[in-house]
Amino acid sequence: MKHNLFLFVFLLVALPAVKGQASERKKYNFNSEWKLQTGNFPKAKDATFDDSKWKQVTLPHAFNEDEAFKVSIEQLTDTVVWYRKSFRIPDLKSNQKVFIEFEGVRQRGDFYLNGHNLGRHENGVMAVGFDLTPYIKQGENVITVRTDNDWMYREEGTKSKFQWNDRNFNANYGGIPKNVFLPVAKPYLRVVIDNEICRRLLPIERLAKFS
Repeated sequence: MKHNLFLFVFLLVALPAVKGQASERKKYNFNSEWKLQTGNFPKAKDATFDDSKWKQVTLPHAFNEDEAFKVSIEQLTDTVVWYRKSFRIPDLKSNQKVFIEFEGVRQRGDFYLNGHNLGRHENGVMAVGFDLTPYIKQGENVITVRTDNDWMYREEGTKSKFQWNDRNFNANYGGIPKNVFLPVAKPYLRVVIDNEICRRLLPIERLAKFS
């Protein structure tokens, strides 16, 4: 109890001594000007891949959405589909952080930026995001997503099916049927605590723990 009270008092007094620049985060809608193609194209993850003949779409866009009310839900097409988008971030600073957020990709998604593998997401209904900062660059960037909405899809690690992978449970609208966002964080918080104030507040043995 005494330790918690001491910590609270320390933070209350020390915060005015904190110098830094607060983080400013902007979240951009990232739904427009995607390209889509059904089928397996292993080289599509490469930034230089030619997608000029692919279909242009605006997300959210399930690749098989046109089948709605035309066929029974158990007959909806399930296959591999690729999505690609070229984009630029104007005035990108070296200390900015750039992320991407997908509200949902069904059933599996493999994600790439400029040919670099960002990761895999297996779920179909849950959101997923990645830090693009290590691979983002000035000028043109290409984000690529390979999706697989196989009705019988099994997780790579466990080989188990999803509970909702049932033809009688819900419609299997595959691809990227939800929104995508691009959060960009401006200079992150850099904290400097005045050592003199710390010395006044803390005994020497406690100050050593903060050094």
